[in-house]
Amino acid sequence: MKSFEIRTGLGLFAGFFLLVLSVFASPSSVLADDSGPGIWDFLLFGNINAGGSIQGNTISGTPKPLTGNGYGLGFGTEVWFTDNIAARLLVQADAWASPSGGYGNIQNGPAFVAAPITLGPVFKLLGTTNYFLYAPLDLGYALTYTSGPPSGSSVSVLQGHSLYGDIGIGLNIRFVTIEAKIAYLATPNPYSGGTFFFPISLGFDL
Repeated sequence: MKSFEIRTGLGLFAGFFLLVLSVFASPSSVLADDSGPGIWDFLLFGNINAGGSIQGNTISGTPKPLTGNGYGLGFGTEVWFTDNIAARLLVQADAWASPSGGYGNIQNGPAFVAAPITLGPVFKLLGTTNYFLYAPLDLGYALTYTSGPPSGSSVSVLQGHSLYGDIGIGLNIRFVTIEAKIAYLATPNPYSGGTFFFPISLGFDL
């Protein structure tokens, strides 16, 4: 079941990548620059999140750890002040689920969702206007949701909130971005303390 979910997530991720690439990166498109003073970008990306120590809600008994990768999507905007410094605003949502429950049937096992909104700087480390290495720092606040098996006729969902932050390194290759980051949730839910996880993002800088 776990390997099936990972293959399904990667397949959806690859399909999303190819679809957007075919629309926005055709040779006939009129393409603007990716960075530079006054450049304003729209960002669209998907996440695979490795690691994390998050406890899911089981309603009765000891909370169950959620293992395996999490997946997510996000979007945002980015404005460049100089050739090397920008600021970006991101909205994203990431989900982890019990291997026994699966993403399509959270009633059978715990699931966890974090939806952070962040604002932070981006520093170009080296490269040109459209091909460059950069370092992002994202800081903000996340709404969190922890679900478990149904209690009676409804699924139990606990809503929480947490400070969120991440830092990493990214590569911009003409409208395509790849980032590897270390992320931290301070208070994921009532069952678990602060947790680190490791997002890998693939997206588009449009």
